[in-house]
Amino acid sequence: MNDIWNSALSFGDLLQDALAAVNLLMVLIVSLLIGLFQPKNDRPALKAFVAVLIVYAIRLLLPALSGHRIAGLPDLRHVAPLVQILLMYFFAYGVIAALGSFKTTMKFEAKKA
Repeated sequence: MNDIWNSALSFGDLLQDALAAVNLLMVLIVSLLIGLFQPKNDRPALKAFVAVLIVYAIRLLLPALSGHRIAGLPDLRHVAPLVQILLMYFFAYGVIAALGSFKTTMKFEAKKA
C-alpha cells in the first residue's frame, strides 16, 4: 500500500511541475487570432489543434531565427509534455469557442437592432 501512495504523490508532483512549466501566452495569442478571424463558429476542436501545432512550430523555429540550432520536439514518453500539450489544447479550445460564440451573439444583436 505504501508503494501506491508514493506513486500517487510522485505523479502529483510531476503534474504540478508540468503545470508550472507550461507557457500559455503564445497559445492565447494564436487562439485569439484564430478566434477573431474565423468566418464561422464551427469545428473549434480542429482549430484548437491547429493553434497548438502553430505554437509548437513557433517554439521549434524561433531559435533558428536568432542563429541558434532548431529546438527539439518534446519527448512524448514523459508525462509532463503530454500534460502541457493537453492543457494548451483545452485552453485554445476554450478561447476559440468563446470568441466564436461571442461573435455569433454580436451578429445576432446587430441583426436584431
